[in-house]
Amino acid sequence: MKQPTELVIKIEGMHCGGCVKRVENVLKGFKEIKKASVSLEKAQAVIELKKELASKKIVEAINDLGFKASL
Repeated sequence: MKQPTELVIKIEGMHCGGCVKRVENVLKGFKEIKKASVSLEKAQAVIELKKELASKKIVEAINDLGFKASL
């Protein structure tokens, strides 16, 4: 079995805990994500995938919230 893949996505525009919660909630919608940790201080999300998922889909979902996400 293939090991999970880890992605680090930079996120610009988060200003508070509410912003972090919004990003966490959108990430919870991806069944392919095993674990996600969003950090306001580091302005990033560290995501562990349980199966392959195009990282572009995750970035687009975060951008749709009004933030600027990039790999």
